[in-house]
Amino acid sequence: MLLSAALATLALGTGCRKAELEAPSQDTSALEMEQASEMPNRKTVLHAVRLKFAPNQIDQVERIVKEQAGKPRMDLSSIPFLKEMKAVYLYRVFPYAGKFEPRTRREGMHLWYDVVFEREISTAAAQQVRQRAIEIAQQSSGVDIVELIRIPRLPKTSVTELSASELSAQTRTSGTLPTDDPLLSKQWHYHNDGTLIRAKRGADINLYKAWGVEMGRSDVIVSIVDGGIDVQHEDLRENLFINTAEMRGVSGRDDDGNGFVDDVYGYNFALEQGRITPHSHGTHVAGTVAARSNNNRGVAGVAGGDGSPGSGVRLMSCQTFHTDPTSGQSRNGGFEAAIKYGADNGAVISQNSWGIPGYEKIDASLKDAVDYFIKYAGCDNDGNQLPGSPMKGGVVIFAAGNDGLEYRAMPSAYAPIISVAAMSTNFEASPYTNRGTWVTIMAPGGDIYQHNGQVLSTLPGGSYGYMQGTSMACPHVSGVAALIVSEFGKMGFTNEELKKRLTTAILSEDINRHNPRFFGRLGIGYVDAFAAVTSNPGAVAPKIPQWQSVEVTPRGLEASWLAVEDADDEKAFGYKVYYSTQSLSQTNLAQAQYQKVIEPETKVGEQIARLLEGLEASTTYHLALTAYDRWGNESAPSLTSAKTHANRRPIVRVPQHEPIRVSGDETIKLPIEISDPDGDTWHYEILGSAQGTIVRRTDKGLELIFRVVAYVGEYTLRLKISDQHGASEELSIPFEIYRNAAPSLERPFAKRYLPQGKAETSYDLDDFFTDPDGDELVYTVKLLDNPSVRIQLTGSRLTIREEKLGPSVIVIEAVDPRGQKAVATLQLEIVPDEIVHLVYPTPVLSTLNVRVAEYLRSISLRILGADGRELLSQRAKLAPGNQIVKIQVSKLSPGTYTLYAEAEGKIYRQTFIKR
Repeated sequence: MLLSAALATLALGTGCRKAELEAPSQDTSALEMEQASEMPNRKTVLHAVRLKFAPNQIDQVERIVKEQAGKPRMDLSSIPFLKEMKAVYLYRVFPYAGKFEPRTRREGMHLWYDVVFEREISTAAAQQVRQRAIEIAQQSSGVDIVELIRIPRLPKTSVTELSASELSAQTRTSGTLPTDDPLLSKQWHYHNDGTLIRAKRGADINLYKAWGVEMGRSDVIVSIVDGGIDVQHEDLRENLFINTAEMRGVSGRDDDGNGFVDDVYGYNFALEQGRITPHSHGTHVAGTVAARSNNNRGVAGVAGGDGSPGSGVRLMSCQTFHTDPTSGQSRNGGFEAAIKYGADNGAVISQNSWGIPGYEKIDASLKDAVDYFIKYAGCDNDGNQLPGSPMKGGVVIFAAGNDGLEYRAMPSAYAPIISVAAMSTNFEASPYTNRGTWVTIMAPGGDIYQHNGQVLSTLPGGSYGYMQGTSMACPHVSGVAALIVSEFGKMGFTNEELKKRLTTAILSEDINRHNPRFFGRLGIGYVDAFAAVTSNPGAVAPKIPQWQSVEVTPRGLEASWLAVEDADDEKAFGYKVYYSTQSLSQTNLAQAQYQKVIEPETKVGEQIARLLEGLEASTTYHLALTAYDRWGNESAPSLTSAKTHANRRPIVRVPQHEPIRVSGDETIKLPIEISDPDGDTWHYEILGSAQGTIVRRTDKGLELIFRVVAYVGEYTLRLKISDQHGASEELSIPFEIYRNAAPSLERPFAKRYLPQGKAETSYDLDDFFTDPDGDELVYTVKLLDNPSVRIQLTGSRLTIREEKLGPSVIVIEAVDPRGQKAVATLQLEIVPDEIVHLVYPTPVLSTLNVRVAEYLRSISLRILGADGRELLSQRAKLAPGNQIVKIQVSKLSPGTYTLYAEAEGKIYRQTFIKR
């Protein structure tokens, strides 16, 4: 029984299947710090990590898993470091493999487990638990490797389904076409006649000529690691892989002993079941590889056969993506296990039109799966070719990705993988395709902006439609690979021979001439199906090429030579420029590094030039030039030598910036400009801990993203920027994580009386509010109903101007960068321009208060009786902010009196009553 199926539920508040580990979350761990361009969003599982246990630990782990299988959670307290990690469940990444378990264990695949933690309420808490678990695992002797569980995705594609009228209007293909598939004429990617808008004749895979040699045979199996294939589709069902033991066996039982139950057409790793669920992406990809050809239905596949029984390669559905047809919700999972399943069950080609966006380093668990497929596909448990297999070993093919970026997109950039970029209808790179020196080859991927310029293939429900993407380019190459195995496969035929034929089968169009912006970063050329199935005409090597010149430049050595002829292939297929710090001769070329140069359009006698980059500075290099044909026959070398320039360090520019302080969910981005005066490539290294800081590559250098992952405190991010020769600069960026405190009102606002005609005043609000963290405050102001003033706010400066007599209330808010605030009110009143604004109380018993104008610094006050005699007098000096003068009148007899005030040549009189 499949182990991961046995571990079906996990009580973490709610049940959790293994597949649900793939629920997306933003990645926030220091393990993410690989080099990257301005990447697409990178996602990982938040509540789990992946471990490769040490061999001395695995027996105890397996005993616990076996004893507690099926429980809602596991008791892992007997393994101290798992208990400390807060682990509650373990899932084996590569499930128990039945009869293939011996080689599974020999390759260490059984050591990989996903370790699940308690679900945390908040993302921040979950991030801290996961980061702590990583640190614990890294320090444990029971763990060899710790990985985040990265979430693969399908490249974004849209589906243009053929309408019912378009399908009903299908016509039989004319006698000039090689098959009778009604929609074949719309599959320009097989044979492009140039009639589409912007299309160019020959921008295809040259399939019609290849079909004259080979159309696919049934003992060649291609595993489609993708969404599920529609196994009922009329144009696919005859070319499906069928596990006859499971088809004829008992439902719910592993009839063939491969560790999986009811896996008739493959296995659904997304849902952990044998039943395959149709998926548009997987069905479209499968149709390109091997939709049934010459069956008077729909479309043709690259290796779909000639319509006769037993023709056409077989499609194995290794489902990793599922979309619920009712809710539209998606689930994915089991990618590593799906690749391995293909090798264990007869596939020799692994087709993968998916990726893990934003990462430039392949995860060790995925690397193990790819390496396993390459080693064991078509083989028995001991690695020997099976009698019924057409090839020893496997080939893994991946789409380059649809980010439209130039970075080492994983897993397609992993060296043993054949990676496929996409072209449009005119030999130009499709705008979405990823690029890089790691790309192997290019194939048609389509262009949504050209009418009918996408790739046409099968869709679920017996339908057909267009899609675009490197996802569509990749199955063209997988189909061509299947044709090669169909034509040449036999006992003794190896995966290395397949790769050699596939990676030298290119159209006679120069990919760099059509795409000069991406010189050398779109692969060796455009895949040519006819060349792929062409036999070697002989064993004659091309003529020896001769150096024309070798010039020293700051970027390296610029070498040139003339193209040479080949007696049985017209001209050399390519050239190898060997280089070494040691002397070279024909006998030691194998020990030297070399660069391949392929220019399919160059004629014999025309000049070819290449720049050798990445060389050590101030070093003498010995060079050897050879020519070779596509069958590997290589000429004798032509020798020379040259010395490179001195090397200079990368230049790092950090912009002026405020101290970096982060709190809460705040992030601060700091761009770093990096250039190399010699044009060298560079990479960065984080020295010490990143403390949760994300480092991303950009077109101009790096972007540092500071956020709260670590505890409150002061930290320093240290980076080392090195060029390819080792010259380096180090960079230290201090930053602080702090607990934010709200701003406060440091000095309250006193009520103001402003004289009419002189009532313009201003406040610097920074004098009244303060922030304990030193953050800059942002202010907002609002007047309440029927105000007597107008207000203007510029930064922290509040300016007030009169409108009319009367009171006003201004509400002021001070907000810090994290949204915390302090609120205060300012009361104002516009009064007549008198030296006295208010006399109170009246009647008065003992103390008479006199509020005088704000601008006065002294005033004379007298109290006169009813007969005009002066009874009291007082001269008051006034301090700013204290404009009230108090007069003691308790000794006056009850009656009516007059207050007489005089200041700055003005006089004010007011009667009042004494009780």
